[in-house]
Amino acid sequence: MMSMISAIRNRHALLAISFTCLLMGGGATHGQMLGNRPFMTSVDNSLSAAFSGPRCGDEVAFIFNGKDRATFNKDGVATRLMNNVVTSVRRTCPRVKLVAAKGTVNGEIVYNAVAEGESNWLLLELGSSKDSSLLAGGQRGTSADRANFAKRRDFSAFGAVMTATKGKPYFCSSPQAGSCTSSSEFRNASEDGATVVARSLLDGQGTQAVLTYAAANKSGFLCSDPQQAKIEVMGGTSSPAARARMATDLRERLKPYGNQVCSGYALRGAQIVSASFDSNGARIGQEALLTAGAAQPKLRQEK
Repeated sequence: MMSMISAIRNRHALLAISFTCLLMGGGATHGQMLGNRPFMTSVDNSLSAAFSGPRCGDEVAFIFNGKDRATFNKDGVATRLMNNVVTSVRRTCPRVKLVAAKGTVNGEIVYNAVAEGESNWLLLELGSSKDSSLLAGGQRGTSADRANFAKRRDFSAFGAVMTATKGKPYFCSSPQAGSCTSSSEFRNASEDGATVVARSLLDGQGTQAVLTYAAANKSGFLCSDPQQAKIEVMGGTSSPAARARMATDLRERLKPYGNQVCSGYALRGAQIVSASFDSNGARIGQEALLTAGAAQPKLRQEK
């Protein structure tokens, strides 16, 4: 009799565990799943979010995984996943003050996002840029890219580009309707080089990622050490904590490039073609189409 009662109890316990597992995994976009399955996935299952540290605390961090860069840039999928993750963590971990995410493809960062309670959980994010900026993220070519770019018939040394643009210090990337996806300001520019201040927009409130670095002219390319670049997140309405975390996370994008990144230019009528190359000569991101101007251009977030 006792063995029969014990068997019934064990059966009920197993049923209870199974029911709990179903609740935890009952939907691709909700809740903590079991084993190696993600905490949450996007509705179309193209992105998954997994914890990259403690599941509850003042700060909670995630890794977003996708098969390619395009996945992170399409139709706001990463933005929606981040917002859903933040909502879920706030519900299950009331003490959380900040949620951060890094999106990776083949181990390299192509997406960063931070949301923080003091900023009313407004989202700062930077995806995988299509231009040649140092924060382009992820996509790189082959070691022959820089040498091949120098062989172009329209290749122009940095000094010649400054002359052709009549000293206009601001370069606008992917100009469209009076705005740019990123901008570069060349301070104290000369034949020998310049101090470069590169800007990208992180939200709709005017928050910007700002990289400042010294660059020297080497065989016509403008070269710098990305590991020495100063990264700041400035402006907007986000809290100091959110801006500081975003700046720290963005620095990780520069690590794979080594100790030298060189930018090359080609003149195409009134426009400038630019491409950046890592320490091995591989292109970073894509070639960018630039225009030169006398004033800081308006920025837009790349979608």
